[in-house]
Amino acid sequence: MLKFRFYVVMSIVIVIPLAFGELVGASSWLFSKIPQAEVNAGFVEKSSRVMDSLYAKWQNGIFEPVGDEFTAEMQNGLTPELQKQSFEQISSMFGEYQGMTFVEALTARFLIPRGTVYRFKGTYSRTSEQPEIRVVFDSTGKISGLWLKSWRDEMQ
Repeated sequence: MLKFRFYVVMSIVIVIPLAFGELVGASSWLFSKIPQAEVNAGFVEKSSRVMDSLYAKWQNGIFEPVGDEFTAEMQNGLTPELQKQSFEQISSMFGEYQGMTFVEALTARFLIPRGTVYRFKGTYSRTSEQPEIRVVFDSTGKISGLWLKSWRDEMQ
């Protein structure tokens, strides 16, 4: 009887993390794609404008606090020092930023994670690889997240 309980408990302990891992890793479970006709073009334009402005400043050696288009958490977290470190790392990996192209927008299927995700393919001078530039907007229209990562067709 004790042996049977051990196996049942171990099965539960193993299955729960595997199921959670599958949920977390699969964008189709957590996010749904917004139809192109319903994508907020203003947020696509704002994303491009903000990223173009940030990169232009960074390429000129200007690293300053971000403005009101970002949430308070992003304003506190995206310090000038972090911007400089990030820019140096991005430049060494990909070269000079040349722009980005909108690919898709997604919204959370559940309450977490919050926000609307706008995915772009970035263009850089030193690589033909187009990494993902991900911009997340909160419900008030402020930028609550920025990522640069290797492109995957399915968001992870």
